[in-house]
Amino acid sequence: MPLKLGILGGTFNPIHYGHLAAAEEIRKRLTLDRVLFIPSFLPPHKQEEGVPSAEQRFAMVRLAIAGNPVFVPSDVEIKRGGRSFTIDTIESLRASYPDAELFFITGLDSFLDIQTWHGWERLLSLCCFVVLSRPGYRFIDLQKVGFLKQESLTLDRLDQGMLMHAEVRSGRFFICLEMIPLHDISSTDIRKRVSRRESIKYLLPEPVETYIIENKLYA
Repeated sequence: MPLKLGILGGTFNPIHYGHLAAAEEIRKRLTLDRVLFIPSFLPPHKQEEGVPSAEQRFAMVRLAIAGNPVFVPSDVEIKRGGRSFTIDTIESLRASYPDAELFFITGLDSFLDIQTWHGWERLLSLCCFVVLSRPGYRFIDLQKVGFLKQESLTLDRLDQGMLMHAEVRSGRFFICLEMIPLHDISSTDIRKRVSRRESIKYLLPEPVETYIIENKLYA
């Protein structure tokens, strides 16, 4: 049986229970053998002040997933440096795990713009995209993505709660659409709470909370 490898990338600024719960939910649903957590080297908005370094964000990821043998931190984008395209990361992982099935986990909000991603058609042919529900977004909006125009019934059933999981195949593309439980936690809210000296307990793992406090992040 080939290795089934989940891939969860992001700024992780900071990583929190929402990330972990979503990864675990998908790991169980798709029977993934391993989930890689891949912090980006550069955050999407470089002009933000006080953004922790890539090494600090990677350290928080390591602390958050310690003790779970199927959650694995990866510094593939940090080692590469600069601004990474997703296709660069997937091609790198394809070379490292030539026989594995790759499952790239992303949010519905991001996937709505998939046709603007660098090398998007090749990217979709290299791995299965796992698209997660997000607050304020509907699966039916994916009709604007050309190759999903014919899936209106499936998309509507997901939005209505009649389906929790759907698989869509279109040519070389294989996409899993997942309605997952809502965890109303955001990295933005955590950063704001820290800056206002409010509690962030129970929003992220305790070792990550301790790391943030000891390193005076977001203060």
